[in-house]
Amino acid sequence: MSATPARIYLDHNATSPLRPESRRAMRESEELATGNPSAMHAEGRAARAVVEAAREQVAALAAVPANEVVFTSGGSEAIAAAVRGVCDRAPSDRRRIVVSTVEHSAVLEAVAAAERAGFEVVRVACDHEGRVEVAPFIAAVRDGTALAALQWANNETGVLQPVEEVGRAVRAAGAAFFVDAVQAAGRVPIDPRRVCADLLAISGHKLGGPPGTGALVIRDGIGLAPLIGGGAQERRRRGGTQSATALAGFGAAARAALARLGAEAERLLRLRARLETRLRRRFPEIRIHGETALRLPNTVNFALAGLAGDVLVIALDLAGVAASTGSACSSGAVEPSHVIRAMGHGEAEARGAVRLSLGWSTTAEDVDRLLELLPAVVDQARLGDSATRC
Repeated sequence: MSATPARIYLDHNATSPLRPESRRAMRESEELATGNPSAMHAEGRAARAVVEAAREQVAALAAVPANEVVFTSGGSEAIAAAVRGVCDRAPSDRRRIVVSTVEHSAVLEAVAAAERAGFEVVRVACDHEGRVEVAPFIAAVRDGTALAALQWANNETGVLQPVEEVGRAVRAAGAAFFVDAVQAAGRVPIDPRRVCADLLAISGHKLGGPPGTGALVIRDGIGLAPLIGGGAQERRRRGGTQSATALAGFGAAARAALARLGAEAERLLRLRARLETRLRRRFPEIRIHGETALRLPNTVNFALAGLAGDVLVIALDLAGVAASTGSACSSGAVEPSHVIRAMGHGEAEARGAVRLSLGWSTTAEDVDRLLELLPAVVDQARLGDSATRC
C-alpha cells in the first residue's frame, strides 16, 4: 500500500509554517519563563529576559536599536497603531494622508477610518506592473501632510515599492513615513534608516514564527499615541502582558531568517524562475502579474484566461497543493483583487488571480510536483468552472 504524498504548501505570504528554530525556542522558554515579564520576582525576571532577547533578535532583523521595537499581536495591530497613533497626535494644520492604492487591506481600512474622522486622503495609483508611481506620490506629500504610507513589498504580487525615493521626499516634507514591511522582512534586506521610515511594521508568522506576534518599529523621537493603553509594558507604548513563549518563537524566526537572508533569497529566486519558465511553456496564455518589476524572490501571481482563481485554488487544494487567490485576510470573500484592479486589469482577471508563495520549507521537489500536477488540475478546474456556469 503506497503512502499518501505529502501536501505541497505554497502559501507562505499568508502564513509561513513554524520554523524548527522557533518551535525549539518556544519549548525552551516554556520551562524557563513561567512568570509575568513585568513582575519583580525571579520568575518575572526570567520571563523578561526572554522577551528582551527576542527584542534584540527582531531589532537585528530590522537593523534598528532594540529600544525602537514595540511588540504587538501581529502586523495588523502594528499597522493600526501606526496610522491611528500619528493621526491622534496630528496638529490641526496637518490633516492629509497619502497612501498607495495597492496597500494591504489593513492599511487601507485604517486610512479609511481616519478619512471618516475628517482627514483628507490622497490615494496614489500604480503602473501596469504594480509599482507605485513616484512623482505623483511625492507631489501629493506637501505642506499639511501628517502621514504617508507605502508598503515595502506587495502581499499579492510581491512587487517591491520605491520606498527609498518616497521616504526621502516624505522626510523633507516633515510628514511621518510609515512602511508596511510585513512581507519584506526576512525575504529582502530592510533598513528603516535607509528609507527614512519613522514607523515600520513586521509580523512574526510571515517569518516562520508563531501567529499572534508582531512588531512596530518606532524611530527614536517619534511621539505616538498608544493604540492599547492601561499598562507600562513596552515603555508605555503598548499595554498588555507579553507572551514570553510566543516572543521567543518570533525572535528565533527573525534570527534564522536574518542568518540565511542572502542564500535563501537566491535559492527561492532560482525556484521561482524554474516555476515561471515552465508555467509559461505549458500555458502560453498565462499572465504573470508584475513580471517585469522587481519582486520578492518567492512570489508568483498569475491568471489563466477564462478561469476563476477560487476555482483553481480549490482544485489545487483537492490535489494536495495549498495556494491562494491573494490576500489571506480577504480570502473568505470571493471578490476581485483590489491590487490587480489597481494595476489596470479588468474584473475577470482580478477574479482569476492565483498566488503561489514559496518559503523556507519549499523544496525543488515541491515545485516539480506542482508542475507535474498542474496541467490536469487546470483541466479539471476548467471543467468544473464550465459546469458551474452552465
